[in-house]
Amino acid sequence: MKIFKTACISIFFFLAIYLVAGTSEAENDRFEQAKKHLDNGIHTYSEQLLHDAKKIFLQLIKENPSDYIYVHYVALTHLEFCDLKNFEIAKCSVKKEKKALKAERVAIAEEGIPYADKSITLKSDFSDSHRVRGALISNRISGMFSGMRNGGLAEEEIDMALQIDDKNAMAHIENARKFINKPGLLGGDINKGIEILNTVVKDNPGLEKGYINLGIAYQKNGEAEKAINTFKRLLEINPDNPEARFFLDQLMFSK
Repeated sequence: MKIFKTACISIFFFLAIYLVAGTSEAENDRFEQAKKHLDNGIHTYSEQLLHDAKKIFLQLIKENPSDYIYVHYVALTHLEFCDLKNFEIAKCSVKKEKKALKAERVAIAEEGIPYADKSITLKSDFSDSHRVRGALISNRISGMFSGMRNGGLAEEEIDMALQIDDKNAMAHIENARKFINKPGLLGGDINKGIEILNTVVKDNPGLEKGYINLGIAYQKNGEAEKAINTFKRLLEINPDNPEARFFLDQLMFSK
């Protein structure tokens, strides 16, 4: 009888381990699928893929409320929605419609910030959570007054991200954007921003967002040929990048 009980306990123990391992593997598969949706959504500018990714990440949060990485990815997905909205704003030529798109972007950023806050609460030394929070705060800016309220807060988070990990390429891009978008009287320096972005694309030659931001910065600085060459280089990396195609067509049309 004793041997039978011991055997039953052993079987139960190993079955429990098997079930836990199976659950963990299934969870990891869903996480990888969500990340794949997110990556593909970023590269193809697909809103639907971003929604698909977000749905899975939110479900993973319900099942694992104390895991910072799932919360971080929800915040990151909101940031990618903001980037898509910013591209729509760039393409829009009607002032009223542009204003409405900015309001939509601000609302998306507001929805994403609590997730960034929670990911930092759960793990304060994860660089990219600070980067995403800073970028989301930047996306709340829609004019001078909102810039005054949010600009400093965004910069603090980006600085923190770089203090934690100075190899965080996306944080360097956000840092460059600070110099590019700020007025000179408030510390803006577009040439400094371009310098940072050139370093980013040199160190990360496949990072599409580096080229996009560099091309836009060159265009803003009146360096049309450098902007054209930058967008052409990006189209060599990803011929389907719609932002590179749009901005390149703009520049070629205006020549």
